Amino acid sequence: MKTKLIPSLFALSAVLAGHSLALTEVTEDFGTGKLDDLLWYQHREAKGKFSQADGVLNYTARAKTTPKDFASIELLTSQPGYNENWEMSLDLSDTSVLARNAGIGFMIFNVADRGDRLYVEFFGTSGMAAGVFTNGNPAPAVKLSTKAGLSKGGIRVRFNKKTKLLTFYVSKTTSSEGYEWVKLGTYSPTGSGGDVNGVWKMKAADGAFGIQLFGFDLAKPVSAGKLTIDNFKLATP
Repeated sequence: MKTKLIPSLFALSAVLAGHSLALTEVTEDFGTGKLDDLLWYQHREAKGKFSQADGVLNYTARAKTTPKDFASIELLTSQPGYNENWEMSLDLSDTSVLARNAGIGFMIFNVADRGDRLYVEFFGTSGMAAGVFTNGNPAPAVKLSTKAGLSKGGIRVRFNKKTKLLTFYVSKTTSSEGYEWVKLGTYSPTGSGGDVNGVWKMKAADGAFGIQLFGFDLAKPVSAGKLTIDNFKLATP
């Protein structure tokens, strides 16, 4: 997925969601059987698809898969602010055994400029990867990555309004097992202070972050239950 820019149609979500000074907390266990269109804006390309089954969000791709298979959902009801403390956590699972030919993950972006974005991809036992973009251009070096991993686990991102740092954590355990967070590294959208830095020029008063969850494959069939997301939570620490 690495360099994919989410289509401009997603600007619709910014209009619908707006931004308030206080964070609207969101908890989603994907247990209803159908995604709530008032909570999530859905997008898909080629054969990629998100759907709910067995209490989780499944990425699937079937029949004549392509190198462009992709699906995403964007949070509509809350865009955490640049001037407030917030954290996001979720469970990811990849038992597809497709190495880095298929993955699942999330993207955080600057609502005012979607060329400013970062993503984290989870590949199960093939590890994780991350990328950062400013004005659509990739950062020359990314330190938020690992080469080995497990088939499932948790990820947390915590933003500090004073330091303006996004701090990334991983857990070998899931929400139901009890998270055991280990710090991966930090990203600064101010241009300094993080393990990785970029200048996103976010406004102190009303700057906001958008959140998307995504899955993809590179012309590889993916059946239900192989790439999943669960227990999404956006809250105040």
